[in-house]
Amino acid sequence: MLKQYTNSNWLKEIKKTLLLSQIQRDVLIGTVLGDGSLKISRSGKAAQLQICHSFSAKEYVYWKQEIFANWIFCEPRYYQINNSLIFRTVSHPLIFEYMQMFYINKVKIIPKNISNILTSPFSLAVWFMDDGNGYLDRGAYRISTYAFGLEGNLLLQNCLKENFGLEVRLHKDSKGYQLYIPYGNGSATKFRKLIAPYIIPKMKYKIERRSPVET
Repeated sequence: MLKQYTNSNWLKEIKKTLLLSQIQRDVLIGTVLGDGSLKISRSGKAAQLQICHSFSAKEYVYWKQEIFANWIFCEPRYYQINNSLIFRTVSHPLIFEYMQMFYINKVKIIPKNISNILTSPFSLAVWFMDDGNGYLDRGAYRISTYAFGLEGNLLLQNCLKENFGLEVRLHKDSKGYQLYIPYGNGSATKFRKLIAPYIIPKMKYKIERRSPVET
């Protein structure tokens, strides 16, 4: 049963028992690369994962909620101002470890050792469900990575080649750089095979040639 708790002695004892399972780590990595964010605690020694998606993707929110069920003690909240659902895990030193990897001065970045972090197709699938799409007129895929700049995109490009054998291009437009996974060299087909087993039903439209404009 979920309910709101303050930072009581009970909660402190619960935090001592928390561990991140491999599934939780994989989803956390994909989420931080995508729409998720990490919030530092007042102590500066712990952090919490914040997950926020459009209400239209509520099934995806509840799927993530189930994965982190032992890390959260409140239901996702609806925010009318941006028509979204949001929830946060408890603050914990284990999540702070990821904040140290992915943040500099509270700004999300791509770690230089991302190839040692992004190794699971499950993480890749979550990242794609957060920030990826297919194209309506061709069998290619793209992942919106504008926030990471050229340097971050180059690190991700190298990681996808090294860990998953994907030949990914960088596409530049007025917003900056994003990752483009082309069909012609076989990477799009390989990419789809890698992530398809992990894509939840609500998000399957993203791998079925949907235009970014439609999302």
